Amino acid sequence: MSFFEKLYDKSPIVFQNLMVSISGYQRNLNRYGKTYYEYLKFLEDFDTWSLEQKLEYQRKELINFIQYTVNNSGFYENLYKNIDINLIQTVNDLKKLPIVDKEMLRKNIDDVVTISKKGAVEGHTGGTTGKSLVVLYTKEDMMKRMAMLDHFKARVGFKHRQMKRATFNGKHIIPPNQEKKSFWRYNAACKQMIYSSFHITEENMKYYVESLNKYKPDAIDGFFMSMCDIAGYIERHNIKLEFIPVGIFPTSETLTKAGRELLERVFKCKVYDQYASSEGAPFVTECKEQVLHIELASGVFEHFEENNDEILVTSFTTHGTPLIRYKIGDSMDFDNTNKLCSCGIQAPIVKEIQGRKLDFLYTADGAKINAGNVANLFKNMPNALIRAQAIQNKIDEIIIKLEVDKTLYKTEYDELLENEFLHKFGRKTKITIEHVDEIPREKSGKFRLIINKVNGEIV
Repeated sequence: MSFFEKLYDKSPIVFQNLMVSISGYQRNLNRYGKTYYEYLKFLEDFDTWSLEQKLEYQRKELINFIQYTVNNSGFYENLYKNIDINLIQTVNDLKKLPIVDKEMLRKNIDDVVTISKKGAVEGHTGGTTGKSLVVLYTKEDMMKRMAMLDHFKARVGFKHRQMKRATFNGKHIIPPNQEKKSFWRYNAACKQMIYSSFHITEENMKYYVESLNKYKPDAIDGFFMSMCDIAGYIERHNIKLEFIPVGIFPTSETLTKAGRELLERVFKCKVYDQYASSEGAPFVTECKEQVLHIELASGVFEHFEENNDEILVTSFTTHGTPLIRYKIGDSMDFDNTNKLCSCGIQAPIVKEIQGRKLDFLYTADGAKINAGNVANLFKNMPNALIRAQAIQNKIDEIIIKLEVDKTLYKTEYDELLENEFLHKFGRKTKITIEHVDEIPREKSGKFRLIINKVNGEIV
């Protein structure tokens, strides 16, 4: 533990808020400079372009980015040594290039990066598969990414750093020996109240809700499941909220239909989904009509194989650690009908962000049930379920851990849930329900609905 971490843990909360704000102002230096404001203005104009103009811009950016990468990254120069890069003139030409995965980048990271750590902005992947990765961004790329994110929110009425936001994330802001029921710290640099995702228990949630009612944020963002936990508590206890946000902007975790409906019902505002990644994937964002659009200025998405929803990404904001045809491990369902959205933005539409390709459970016969369908199995449960997790260690057995409100939960609800699962997985699958006091989160602070160990790998 560093000196500053020790100092933080031993300081009173008012001083911890000051330290969080100072850290926020330091991060702002890498996020909100000249490039940020210029790119923000560009994106506002880019929204008015025709689809043809946007695709041509994307094509030119692709050519420039590949040329830059080959000239500056030893890894890619060697990877493409037998390929005439000048033949890559369109998005379809990307198929001539080999696919890159996380393990390839991790093993060769010193040759992949094009800049030194000094002056670079670091990004860290979550490492949920056990393979973490540290990437380097140029300050210009980081500013462009922040501009893209802020422009997405501004489209639906939220002005970052001008309006208040509440964020649920995996920052370790609460000292381990703290006794006071105050699980949030204030970052004045962004008008942001940061809420710890590690302390959201049934006992503590009332304090979170009291803080939200006092703070009255204009937007809520961060971990989807943490926000759903809070919303579920508010609904179960029929608590009146004293604010209505402009919107809710989940990150890091795949949305479920039931979770979206819960958030919108409780907070009386729309949820706007987005997709990016800590290693620098291009963006997919939801418009005011809640339709997902590919942000063509940010990069290229491809499907890994025909009739396969797994994606490959090429990102124009990864000059420090280039990503070209990167197998990121996520899945999307593209809309190939070329229909136009009523929001007026001309850009390809994504039907669904399906999240990590391995977020699924098996039936005993080997069929895959994805996370969205697993989440739907809990949606008809009476309003006494706090949190649930499905664990599969064997292909013919699923363990369901339940964290419930003991004052409301009835034993017959187990039978209701077991019946839901049997209808989806069949009688060949053994369903075991376990009631636990608390379902722990990952080290990152995220909550995992599914833990699948069937193939000997935590996915």
